[in-house]
Parts: sequence; C-alpha cells; structure tokens
Amino acid sequence: MKQRVFLADDDEDDRFFAAQGLNPHADCEITFFTNGEDLIYHLEKVTTHEHPTLILLDLNMPRMNGFETLIAIKQHWKRLPVIILTTSDNQRDREKAMQLGANDFLTKPGDFNRLNEVLASISSCWKA
Repeated sequence: MKQRVFLADDDEDDRFFAAQGLNPHADCEITFFTNGEDLIYHLEKVTTHEHPTLILLDLNMPRMNGFETLIAIKQHWKRLPVIILTTSDNQRDREKAMQLGANDFLTKPGDFNRLNEVLASISSCWKA
C-alpha cells in the first residue's frame, strides 16, 4: 500500500533530497509544503482517509515555524505521527519538540549519503 508523507520545509534542496532519500526505501507519495501554515490549511481541507502516514517538519520556516505547526497538529490531529527533521542540534529544541508531542527529533546531516541513511531509517521505522 502506498504510504502518504507530508513534508514541510522551506528549503528547496532539502525537499529534493528528502524525496530522493525516501522514495527508494518505500512506496510513498510525498506532498510538499514550504511552511507550516500551508500544511495546516491542507490538513483542514482533506478527509481523514487522505491524512498522511507521517509528517516531517523542519523547525525554521516562514509564516508558521515547526513548533507552531506541531502545536496545531497535536491540538487537532493528535494521532498523526510527526518527526522533526531539522538542521538544529540544540538540546532545548529537541526537548521542546518532544514536550509538544513530536514522535522523534532528527538533525539533518550535512551530506547526502548520511541524510539518505536517516531517511531510510525513517522509512523502515514508520513504514513510510
């Protein structure tokens, strides 16, 4: 069965590499958003049947950052799994994300091969 992944990240290169990294490991359909506001708007418009298997969120985005987006998701769609995938390695960011209900917090590595390993791990753990 095709898995549905929503990815919110304002960096075009990160979206491209995420798609490249996830697709070889799973049969998934990825929907991209450049900010959290667009992601929330989309979640409000789709049926429960169209909800994602997994949401990947960057923290640093315009209009609605990852923390604000996570809060909105967990207020309205508590059961949707959310992984923070960000360049931040700040322990406070990690703790805050987990307190707000993130299922995991992963720091994006600097090179594609390592990022691919992280995405493969996400695919196998979340069946995305």
